[in-house]
Amino acid sequence: MTDLSTSKPLPTITDLTRPFWSAAKNGRFVLQKCGRCATFNFHPKPWCIECGSRDLSWVDAKPFGTVYSHTVSRNVAMNSPEWQSEIPLLMCLIDLDDGARMYAQVTDCRPEDLHIGMRVEVHCVDISEDAGIPKFRPLVASAKAGAPDAA
Repeated sequence: MTDLSTSKPLPTITDLTRPFWSAAKNGRFVLQKCGRCATFNFHPKPWCIECGSRDLSWVDAKPFGTVYSHTVSRNVAMNSPEWQSEIPLLMCLIDLDDGARMYAQVTDCRPEDLHIGMRVEVHCVDISEDAGIPKFRPLVASAKAGAPDAA
């Protein structure tokens, strides 16, 4: 699906993934949590990635994580000029404090400051009438407000 106002691609929202995108639209960061073993799942799945249980609930997740790996894109994504304002694009694998790992964009950070082990926090950005997307930014911006600084 593509956002017609910007030509950027949008996620395909299904019954399985709708809670994730809808929560982000409302400024909330949610993940699936297994009712049997308490594992947090990401990407959304119909069963727990650890024990196979189908007893999954959408719960508010801790909005913090640590950069596991990263890359910096200095080219326009998908040949679409709408991405130009986001270049350089910082993409990371984030180890979430709740235990899952997710692929996400880091914003509000210079490429030379991005590093493995960096603490980050979630912020949600609207991407359509039906969806928002969790992005991350360096935790130092809110460390003064009492946010945790270590996993």
